[in-house]
Amino acid sequence: AGGYMGALLFGYLQRASALYGTGLGGLPSSPRIMCATAVSALALNKVLSKNFVLGYAGEQHARLTDMTDVDAIAQRLQGYKGAVLGTEYFLEQRPVTSNTYGTSPNSKTYEFYLDRPRRDGDEASQAIPDSVCGEMFDNTLAACKKAQLEHVIVVETPQTDGATEYLEKLKQCGLCYTYIRFNGELVNISDHTYQKGVQGDLRIAASSVLGVKNDDDMCIDPIYREDAAALICQSLQSLDWSTSRCLSVTSEGIWGGALEAPAKRSDRDWCVNSDALAARLAGIN
Repeated sequence: AGGYMGALLFGYLQRASALYGTGLGGLPSSPRIMCATAVSALALNKVLSKNFVLGYAGEQHARLTDMTDVDAIAQRLQGYKGAVLGTEYFLEQRPVTSNTYGTSPNSKTYEFYLDRPRRDGDEASQAIPDSVCGEMFDNTLAACKKAQLEHVIVVETPQTDGATEYLEKLKQCGLCYTYIRFNGELVNISDHTYQKGVQGDLRIAASSVLGVKNDDDMCIDPIYREDAAALICQSLQSLDWSTSRCLSVTSEGIWGGALEAPAKRSDRDWCVNSDALAARLAGIN
């Protein structure tokens, strides 16, 4: 998925894939991000160069994909063992990038984001039928099954009302999954880089099911998007891929360790202070 949060996740995965012992990587094109148009691919590299100290994604990493075609999605997933996808994406209608999968010069497609683009208003998504999001999720899940992935992480996006429909589809598909709900407003950390690392005190509760979102479950303290993306990356490393689970995530403000921790050599970490997330996930099966 495109957007800031998708770019953050790619950046963390790219760094983690380059380090021994993370269990990630293994392919020259790893990690890979799928987006619908070149707009998201260009935006991805803007985030990487700023937040990941001149990080870069080449054409082998950012692949433009027709998300209405299960076979096209499955082809992009060949050789990979895991994937991260969203529930109800924020969609933005755009022209299909030239010389890709368009059938005419006027072909349109939907770019998809894990979170609302900062440049956009509410009116853009209101004109798009809800069925488009559902079809995109179904197609992606079917492609993951066809590509014989071992595990998928499903991120409940802010515009998703509840988990029941998506959990039912995951169970019917038969893939092992981790479903993550962030119970709090998602905000950005100013001038963040991976060297600043994890800043929030995230609390993680595991369960077998999640229901409809409840305002009473929402935490007062916001959740940093940068921390949310880091948690997704750490989940791929820490959790058992042969087990399905739901995670409910809240924040209790700034993590004290982020303020007190001495300076570390950031070239040895895919994200500074990620060990705090690993400790939170250690007791979850």
